[in-house]
Amino acid sequence: MQNVIKNMYKIKGLFVCKHPLHERFDFAVSPYHILKQKKCYKQGCIEFLWRCNISNKGKKCPRGYKHVGRNCFSCKYYYEEKICRVPETLVDNKTLKKYLAELEEYEYWLSTVENKRVRFSGEIAAVVPSLLKVIDNDKTSMRLTGFLIKFERGHIGYDLFDDTIYLRVGSTFLKKHIPAPDDEIELEAQLINDRGRVILIKPSHVELDHKGGEQIIDFSKALVGKTTGADVLDDIRLCRDCPYGSHLEVQVTGVKPDNFRRFYCLRGVEYAYNCPVRLEKIIAELHQKPDINPKEDADVS
Repeated sequence: MQNVIKNMYKIKGLFVCKHPLHERFDFAVSPYHILKQKKCYKQGCIEFLWRCNISNKGKKCPRGYKHVGRNCFSCKYYYEEKICRVPETLVDNKTLKKYLAELEEYEYWLSTVENKRVRFSGEIAAVVPSLLKVIDNDKTSMRLTGFLIKFERGHIGYDLFDDTIYLRVGSTFLKKHIPAPDDEIELEAQLINDRGRVILIKPSHVELDHKGGEQIIDFSKALVGKTTGADVLDDIRLCRDCPYGSHLEVQVTGVKPDNFRRFYCLRGVEYAYNCPVRLEKIIAELHQKPDINPKEDADVS
């Protein structure tokens, strides 16, 4: 009997955090973010917000700045606001204790495969570009770092990993193998833990069985989308499995360095609720549904 593994770092419904950055996700945060990345469970995290006594009153800055920044530190009107935010649990102590025990088992399993080469097989769910945005003070740069092949589940060795897995590849891999949704693939790769996500890198011994799916995004389309696309500002759950979605890693340098992820639309749609691609899909699905109460022609005799 095969061992079934779930990614315990990405279990939903355990924690919420009222930080404004989490509002677009209904303040839901992953256990990895709370327990491993921020390590803010119970004690919370402290944030210092830059404030200005003049801008708060709607007056113009004497130095001509439009927002508070690092150049304001020496100004007499500048001050900092200290805020402590503590994440909340959505489950009772018994459920949380059970989860922590399962998390310990998962971390043991992960330690046996992390940074090692493993045999993997699975069915492709999507192929999306991977982008990197670097924000250095007032300068922003964007570059394409490769592609992520997404799997809803897959076999790692003899274990069934019943959760999302990504395979990171470059444009050469994409051109050579032309992976598309519904294709089945088998390969060897190195497994890494990328902030809670299980990602396979450096694939070799690739065997791919094409199932007739169409490759929607290629290298040239990804390059165009990198320039013309936009961050999705509302509910990204509406963008699930969209072929024009992309993973965006954001690196902030300077006084307040930070790293976070965003969902990026290659077609430049900022609000998923009004996305024409999503609406076209809904309309097409409605047309495909049979009439529940078909009107029968009258029997004329």
